[in-house]
Amino acid sequence: MTETEVKMMCRKMGVVFDEDHPDHITAGKLKSLTPPFMEYLLADKPVYADGRRYLDIRELTIRIYSDTEVSEAEGKIQEVLEGEELRWKRSSEYIDELKMWAIAYRLQV
Repeated sequence: MTETEVKMMCRKMGVVFDEDHPDHITAGKLKSLTPPFMEYLLADKPVYADGRRYLDIRELTIRIYSDTEVSEAEGKIQEVLEGEELRWKRSSEYIDELKMWAIAYRLQV
């Protein structure tokens, strides 16, 4: 998936994210947003063998920030990912300084 395709897919999820900087939430915006909101990061992960770079695997991480461990937004996110026939790994952690849960979906695109 390209950057544009990922952004279009994330728009379908119906969760607020910064269109200009989807990979982070600025401190100013963090205070003004009502959870849930999200950020995502698309990165190339190189695969090496015998000292050579053979290919890049694109990895997408979608992070949802919520005031609960299971967010109501997750149903729509999972629906969109399933519609794209993508498989994911979900994890969550509580971030004390934000007083929020960070729910992460990691997948290869």
